[in-house]
Amino acid sequence: MRFIGTGEAFDPRRANTSLLYTGRLKLLIDCGYGVPHALWQTEDDPNGLDGVYLSHRHADHCFGLPALVVWMRAAGRQRPLYLIGGEGASDWIRTVLELGYEGAYDPDKCFPLDFVEVAPGMKRCLGGIELSTAVSDHGMPNHAVRLEADGQALCYSGDGAPTDATMSLYTGASVLVHECYGSVPEGSGHANAAQLLEMAHYASVRTLCLVHLERGPAARDAIVDLIRRRASEHNVLVPVAGDGIDI
Repeated sequence: MRFIGTGEAFDPRRANTSLLYTGRLKLLIDCGYGVPHALWQTEDDPNGLDGVYLSHRHADHCFGLPALVVWMRAAGRQRPLYLIGGEGASDWIRTVLELGYEGAYDPDKCFPLDFVEVAPGMKRCLGGIELSTAVSDHGMPNHAVRLEADGQALCYSGDGAPTDATMSLYTGASVLVHECYGSVPEGSGHANAAQLLEMAHYASVRTLCLVHLERGPAARDAIVDLIRRRASEHNVLVPVAGDGIDI
């Protein structure tokens, strides 16, 4: 897995949070408006990705998709691309694409786009990977995702505070990548470091990666300080990732 970006919506130094999963399939997980250019720094094969998973329809998580798909088309891609999301995602992903480049994705112009929905409580198998989702506590429906293959599970939160459903989804994960907007609860519809350390302990998460941190040195320092003081209590490795890091 590679971090393409780890920033929140308005971070001036980091691309929007996005992961490149390189298991049995090669999947880009979330594609905000700052992601394609960051991805192209290391990935220049238009046929390289098998699919894209989008957690929700906020701009910093999906508005890069139109540019990514049109770039693939212009570069000669022919094989299908999975566009994956939670329940109802097919409709809003189509809307995002058309708003970006109207008509560019017509079947007679573009390679096939294969829309896949993974509703909560449902499991889908793609290319030997089992996908499942759960809804987090966010300002709009956000589907956290679990990708499992060969006895290893990667979980990704998208945005939003944990819920009972997402905690169940994350249980036993090899790696959980979770947004963490602050160090302590602020009622913002986002997660915080204190609750994530606690949750990771009870969910038996092996490695917790905090991303999407609130911008500004004071906020970041508070999160890092809390991690240093409390991570060992929960026996969880908590790297605060930077762009371009592999794990």
